[in-house]
Amino acid sequence: MKRSGHALVATLVMAWLSGAVGCRRAPVEKPADFPAGRVARPETLVSPGWVRAAITHRDGEYRGERPAGWRHDRFVVVEAAWVRPGESAAHDRGHVPGAVLLNTEDLENGYPRWQLRPGGELQRAIGRVGITPEATVVVYGRSLIAAARVWWILGYAGVSDVRLMDGGFEAWRDAGYGVEKGWRAVEATTFAAKPRTHWLATTDEVKARLATGDVWLGDLRSVEEFAGATSGYSYLDARGRLPGAVHLGDADDRSPLYGTRDGRLRPPRDVLALWQDQGLALSDDARSFRKDVVFYCGGGWRSSLAFFYAWLLGLENVRNYSDGWAGWSTHYVPDSTSGGSTAGWRQSRTTNPIDNQSVEAAAGNPAR
Repeated sequence: MKRSGHALVATLVMAWLSGAVGCRRAPVEKPADFPAGRVARPETLVSPGWVRAAITHRDGEYRGERPAGWRHDRFVVVEAAWVRPGESAAHDRGHVPGAVLLNTEDLENGYPRWQLRPGGELQRAIGRVGITPEATVVVYGRSLIAAARVWWILGYAGVSDVRLMDGGFEAWRDAGYGVEKGWRAVEATTFAAKPRTHWLATTDEVKARLATGDVWLGDLRSVEEFAGATSGYSYLDARGRLPGAVHLGDADDRSPLYGTRDGRLRPPRDVLALWQDQGLALSDDARSFRKDVVFYCGGGWRSSLAFFYAWLLGLENVRNYSDGWAGWSTHYVPDSTSGGSTAGWRQSRTTNPIDNQSVEAAAGNPAR
């Protein structure tokens, strides 16, 4: 570990000002208002202007000019959010016209575990909002990490073309585009696709790779979580980090490292500079890291944003440990007699090794 906290912020700002680090792969076609500069997969990030053009093209029955990078006739806009069961209507404060609400509650297995649902359940949840594998899907949200989480889940599940709208709903509204209220009825479909299993790291895989030393574990939590001062969650007692993890800075919406205050993405080359400063070196062709990288956070949201940046940059050997620190450290067992922070559930520690040495001690161990 080389730096943390304010030093990470300084690193990012310096990289932003210099613009010195970039991906060497030649970019493909991109729209004029593409927000991320020179990257390998520019089609993955779209502006509100691109989304508006795509909606106009779709609602005009696919006549007229197609937006640059348009792939599939079936086009779905998704608002990603965590909504309590039965509160979808209350959540509607206006949204991109024609968007469907995809509740993360439907994609995860609920309090207090919040882990990715198994394959069949996940496919049914995606099908219920009218998404097919051969669709172009644009995800946005009022939370950047919620949008990134749903983007990653859809991509993992096998949606062939899933994108993120930069700046989310605020950027759409600030651009002066129309807003709709009232969620439209959605025609459900059957979703069946081969998942991209190479996007996901399981607990067993992480444990096996730790033994070999041929992987970098990138921690996207706060300094306090990384240091073991707090778990970061009201429903999680365990504190600490995975052994040998490298702190890559907090990717939460409240942090300035991975998203701006208005919900837009930082320039991807600046995030890459941050990772390199923490010791995650690139291969000679700049298409991968020199070791495989597994991103993790508390439960897969912040690490999904890191994965999005890596995907945008064209880096091939990255995975998201979706279960995160909670899955690594804790078993949740139903127990009607249990109180405490998870009433009705008993928390027990797993046998997985943890590291809870001080940040100062860890600072002498950069990524190797």
